[in-house]
Parts: sequence; C-alpha cells; structure tokens
Amino acid sequence: MDVFVTWLRATPASEWINSSTWIWPLCESLHFMGLSLLVGITGFFDLRLMGFFKRVSIGAVRDLMPFALVGFAVNAITGLVFLTGLPEQYANNPVWWYKVGFLMLAGLNALVYETRLSAKVLALEPGADPPTAVRLVGLVSLVSWFAVLYCGRMLAFIGDAF
Repeated sequence: MDVFVTWLRATPASEWINSSTWIWPLCESLHFMGLSLLVGITGFFDLRLMGFFKRVSIGAVRDLMPFALVGFAVNAITGLVFLTGLPEQYANNPVWWYKVGFLMLAGLNALVYETRLSAKVLALEPGADPPTAVRLVGLVSLVSWFAVLYCGRMLAFIGDAF
C-alpha cells in the first residue's frame, strides 16, 4: 500500500490538486451535493422498502434512482480527487477503510435487491406490506449509507486527521 500511496502522491494530478486554491473547495461542494442526491433518494427508497410511506408506490420512488446514481457518480469522482490529493491521509486512517467497507456493503446489498427481490417488490400494490427480506434489505441499505456518511465526516477527526 505504501508504494501505491507514494506513487499516487507523486502524480501530476496530485500535485495539481494540492497546488490549486479552488479544486478542493469545489470538490467538497460537489461531494456534498452528490451526497444529498444519493442519500436523500436512496434513504426515501429504503424507508419505502421498510414499509413506510405506503401510499407511495415503490415503482414511483424507484423512478428517482437515476438521480441517485448521478449523485453516486459525482461522489465517486470527487472522492477519487480527494484520495489523489492526499492519499496518505486516507490510506493511514482506519475510518476511511470503514467507509470503504460500508460502501461495499451498500453495493452488495443493492446487488442482492436487484438480482433477488426487485421484481417481487415492483409487483407489490401501493399500500401492501413488503416481505421481511425486502424490509431487511432496506434497513441494511439505510444503515450502510448513514455509516458511510458518518465515517466520511469523521475522517477529519479520527486517525491521521487532516
């Protein structure tokens, strides 16, 4: 890992990110906006999967997911900018690794939903109670994304702080 961190820190991209006065604040702002889209939409979808807001069809909430994916893409890109700019700060911070783990859990959970449950869920009538497995997927997703949020915020305060 140290070799990769050293290499990444020496790249022209890392030098550009660190020498620019505007790239970091711009990416922080974009990261927050992407996060708002991603977690706002995904969180509402998760709550619906858990059985809340039964008057709203799951299909209608699912129609918002492309916007959540845009938020995820913005966060992935800006997150890579942060990692490229200060790779040692992230690689040496255990909270960053927790964040990566929760991101992977959220992704695996979404894969389970898409491959095993989504067809059944979309067939549910508005007002119907989702099956237990669907509720569990919603709960795991909601907890995973809030854990990602928490870990991301704690990066500045725990471990090798900035």
